[in-house]
Amino acid sequence: LVQASLSKSLAVALMIILISPLTAGSAQAQQDLTPLDIGHGTLMANIWTPQSQPYETIIALPGSGGDVTRFRLIAPMLAEAGFQVVALNQRGIMGSTGSLDQLTLYDFAADVIAVANVLKLDKFHMLGWALGNRISRAAALKYPDRIATVSLLAAGGLVKPLTISGELGQLLENNTLELDEKVTLARRTLFSHASPEELIRDYAASLNYWPQARQAQIHANRATPLKQWWAGGTGPMLIVQGLDDKTAPPENGELMKKEFAQRITLVNLADAGHLMGLEKPDETALAITTFLRQHSIGK
Repeated sequence: LVQASLSKSLAVALMIILISPLTAGSAQAQQDLTPLDIGHGTLMANIWTPQSQPYETIIALPGSGGDVTRFRLIAPMLAEAGFQVVALNQRGIMGSTGSLDQLTLYDFAADVIAVANVLKLDKFHMLGWALGNRISRAAALKYPDRIATVSLLAAGGLVKPLTISGELGQLLENNTLELDEKVTLARRTLFSHASPEELIRDYAASLNYWPQARQAQIHANRATPLKQWWAGGTGPMLIVQGLDDKTAPPENGELMKKEFAQRITLVNLADAGHLMGLEKPDETALAITTFLRQHSIGK
């Protein structure tokens, strides 16, 4: 397996940053959602901003039908490391509005650019998780002058999932499931076998349901040919993937590394599945921060 190697000294250095108490370079967490009026709708965002300036901004997109709570562990870490994180609830999720009819990935990509315009960002970094990284890649393809880098968490799309057909949809769409049923399905579709039961149970208990938004995203994905968005433009790209990911098998990242070579930084995380940002938040944040510092907008 091709795997990015992060030195122990660098890891220790960043972990000191991530766990240090509030300083001039630390993050100011925002608990409330911020409404961002993009003209054809309003997107609700959770924003983490470093206290020190200047800083670069990451616009983060969760996975299919998911909300910004997925970033609850890694976003504060990225902000502590000096990056502003704007995690977006997409149309139909947590109060975000906008048409859900006949969309493509490019419609969601245009929403991202509209948010960047509202925030007066000339250039920014994209961070996409699962289906969010498909939108991120579509955005980088369509708006290359606005997006400095793309970071992908669980970069599926080419290699068929190893899960049983229908189980992930059942987990993410059926809010009548008992907690134990959710835990079983989450273990089978999203988590590594090495992840503790407590983590999976916490995820399952806090799972929110946005079925109409999820269906609109699924339609958008199917309506946008994979060959159009797969490359994600021509700029620098980070792929962080769990080696135990059954929904987006790590062969996806291997194929991208083989095809796009020097553009791709590939980081494989052992004992992590599709939700590596919850299973291995320290390692995930380290990989992202290291990559972004190597590809700073100012360079």
